[in-house]
Formats: sequence, structure tokens, C-alpha cells
Amino acid sequence: MAKRIFIIGGGRFGVHLATRLSELGCEVQIGDSKAARVKDLDDDGFHTVEMDATDEDALRDCGAFDADAVVVAIGDNMQASILASLLLKQLGARVVVARALDSKHAQVLERLGVDEVILPARDSAHRLAEKLYDGAGGDRQPLAGDFLLAEIRLGPALDGRSLANAQLAQSHGVTAVLFKRPVLDRVEIEEAGPHLVLAAGGILLVVGRREKINRFERECGTKAK
Repeated sequence: MAKRIFIIGGGRFGVHLATRLSELGCEVQIGDSKAARVKDLDDDGFHTVEMDATDEDALRDCGAFDADAVVVAIGDNMQASILASLLLKQLGARVVVARALDSKHAQVLERLGVDEVILPARDSAHRLAEKLYDGAGGDRQPLAGDFLLAEIRLGPALDGRSLANAQLAQSHGVTAVLFKRPVLDRVEIEEAGPHLVLAAGGILLVVGRREKINRFERECGTKAK
């Protein structure tokens, strides 16, 4: 059964999100307060509804509470974003994700209990910085909240040590998943088990919070001092 996602806010961010979710097979509906925008989105083939997201009855009537997740993507009205997020949490929406305009807005949304808060410009800049930091082996993928799946090209700090000996969770706060070991003209992929022996130049896939992964890369990656 396709996931149902309700997006509040039909601006550029909401439309990009809706387009990609639809490509992934999700059932997507967009709610917006501007009649002209709703008409344009309808003409473009989106499933839309005109609504005021700060009105409790409107939220109930539009079907937001039947969705698997609601994304508050309002981009030009911080007050409306906060009130809509508050109502959704109070009225029992399953999952609420909200776009923040700045760090203060993000702090308010987090205090309201929003399940995930995103700052698109900051998050995309962080991903680009991390990719540029170690081009070949620094790819990172967001998972949930502040958790990432990251590829870290190892330096000499862990060379020759087993995972059991390295104790990455205890010493660095990250969990190993896979290890890519270069062998001649190919790459061998090994599952992360206690007897796995790490090697400099190999790529270790780890899961952890952003700040833990950044510290692990500084201490154990190829650029470690």
C-alpha cells in the first residue's frame, strides 16, 4: 500500500517534495491557503486542496490526519507554520515534519514536539561541505533526525585493528555497517563483524549522529592529524 503524505504549503519546497514523493510511488496531497496557487498546482496535475492550516476544522476536513505523515512546508509565514505544527501535534497527527526558516524557528518547532525539523539551506550546505571534505569517500545520506549513514575513508589510526578491538560505539559513538576494501582492480565488501580487520585506505560505512561522525572522521579518516 502506497504511503500517504500530506504537504502543507505549495511553494517551491513543497512542490519539489511532492514531485519526488510521487516519483517514489507515494500518494501525495498538497494543501495551500492561496486559491490561485491551488489552481496552478491542480493544472500541473497535483492533488491539492485550498485550506487554512491554522484552522482546526480545516485540518480535520482536508484529510491530513489520515496521512502517514504531514509535512509543514510553509515558507513565508513563521506564525502560521508554528500554529499549524502545534495543532497537528495536539490533534494527533501520526508524524509531523516541519520546515524551519531559521535556527530560532527550528528551536520553537522542536519544543512543540515536532517529529523532525529541517532547515533546507543549512542541511544541503552541510551535505555539500561533507562531500567536498573527502570527495571520493565522504558520501553521506540522511536517515532520521540528525542521524546519517556515512562513508568514511580510513586513515592510519585504525589500520590493522579489528572492530572488536576498535570499539567504535564506545570510543566514537558510531556503528559500523559495511567495509569496502580495495583489492587490486576491484573492491571487496565485507559485513561489519567483531573479527573484521580494518585497513587504511578502505571505506567504512557507519551510522551515527552528525557531530559524532564528523569527530570520527577527524580522528580516524584520511585527514586525521
